[in-house]
Amino acid sequence: MTEYARPDEAAEALAQVRDRQEQVINVTTIPTWYWWLVGGLTVVLAAAVDRADPVTVGSGVSVFVLGMLAGTGWAVRGALHVKPHNDLVGPPVVLLILGFVALVVGLTLAVTFGLRAGGVPYPATLGAIVGAVLLVSGGPPLGRLLRRIMLRNRGGGSR
Repeated sequence: MTEYARPDEAAEALAQVRDRQEQVINVTTIPTWYWWLVGGLTVVLAAAVDRADPVTVGSGVSVFVLGMLAGTGWAVRGALHVKPHNDLVGPPVVLLILGFVALVVGLTLAVTFGLRAGGVPYPATLGAIVGAVLLVSGGPPLGRLLRRIMLRNRGGGSR
């Protein structure tokens, strides 16, 4: 015997599914503080490299690695047990992320090498500051855009 759900029960079940989908999307969104962390740690690493002292470089690398591990672990702690459906993060989302990374890395390297070629002191540090500004100013809007895309892709659009 087949039971049919009443319209109000079906609507409630669909609302619950949409709420769970939104929770998954929210958990996978990169927090704003993370962009600041990555930018700041990159500047610390670059400043250590500019010093060219082995102890300072080693310390800078250690701070960078430990900071990235701790920050990334904290940022993804809630997302470890969720896996967004492939329809949420399709090729457009991947291309946006890769494009943003390419833009930040490309501009940072161009500025750094340009400064170095011009004989400007501390080129890696100054280039990393440019990269950090790009991360902090572009990361959160990228995250909001990706969230909107995922909400739209979940089926039926966002509320």
